[in-house]
Amino acid sequence: MKAIINKYKKIRKQSFLNKKYKSSYAFIGIGNHSINNLYPVLNYLNVNIKYIVSGSNETAKSVTENFSGITGTTDLNLVLNDPEIKGIFICVNPDSHFSLTKQVLEKGKNVFVEKPPCTTSGELKELIDLEKSSKSIVLAGLQKRYAPVYQILKSKVKNTKNYTLKYLTGAYPEGNPVLDLFIHPIDIASYLFGKGTLVSVQKTESGKGAVSYFLHIKHSNGIIGNIELTTDYWWAKANESVVVNTDKLIFESTNTDKLVCYNKPKQILNIPIEKIKTPEISIKTLYEHNRFLPVASQNELYSAGYFNELKTFLNLCENHKSKNNSELSSLINTFDLLSEIK
Repeated sequence: MKAIINKYKKIRKQSFLNKKYKSSYAFIGIGNHSINNLYPVLNYLNVNIKYIVSGSNETAKSVTENFSGITGTTDLNLVLNDPEIKGIFICVNPDSHFSLTKQVLEKGKNVFVEKPPCTTSGELKELIDLEKSSKSIVLAGLQKRYAPVYQILKSKVKNTKNYTLKYLTGAYPEGNPVLDLFIHPIDIASYLFGKGTLVSVQKTESGKGAVSYFLHIKHSNGIIGNIELTTDYWWAKANESVVVNTDKLIFESTNTDKLVCYNKPKQILNIPIEKIKTPEISIKTLYEHNRFLPVASQNELYSAGYFNELKTFLNLCENHKSKNNSELSSLINTFDLLSEIK
């Protein structure tokens, strides 16, 4: 038995040590989001980052001095014209994503672009056309589509009647909350339940700059959704939750950490049995982030979807089998809904 265990450990270790991604890549941006959520995954996957493009000579110099084997630069053309670069990661101010993605695609490079890839439905169509003509791979960084919770939920919600989705954060004065924050829940609604249209939207604003939207959405398959989006809560207690009501089951998830389901109550002659006697509710856990084991698959970067979205992009660039869950054409309904909200 010990020999079998040691052999398994050796195979597992060798699998990690063998370099899977042999091409060279570049990264545009070195902000807080990149440093905390994207770079750690790329480092774990042992990706060859040849360049990091920044907006200042001082930052570029620091990159070259402090990151072994990586060249910091402010010259985007240097990167775009380098034939060794297989793909480029873009994560800067969202206002620049569209123009940078265009430049990368015009050079025929594969591109991972953080959300939002653009600001309007018209810009999205332009990128889709450019993607087709360049024959490049484009993956939009809507990481929740790659989160285990939503991957499981997508396979379970075929008989959905309605759902409630809440996305509650603190104030967001540094950007556009609709495009930068609320794109996530709107996109998940489209991803899980298909094309939808806004039946109604109510917007409220507080005197402190916080904004809230209450949406009623009807999807083309008849599913009804109620969504609350707000920056009038706390960042320290930010919360994303979804409750999905299907024919026989109810699904609940909070913050991509856990997904559970339980049966709907049985009835006799239209009378709920729970009105007669207290039922035993059997709750089944479909996914739960295990905080006891700090391994890769139990890390927050994995449960939130960052790990799988970056790995998918790299697999596609190097012709490994993988599915692009966030190709640009799949975002059309998301941007149509966002334009209605704005």
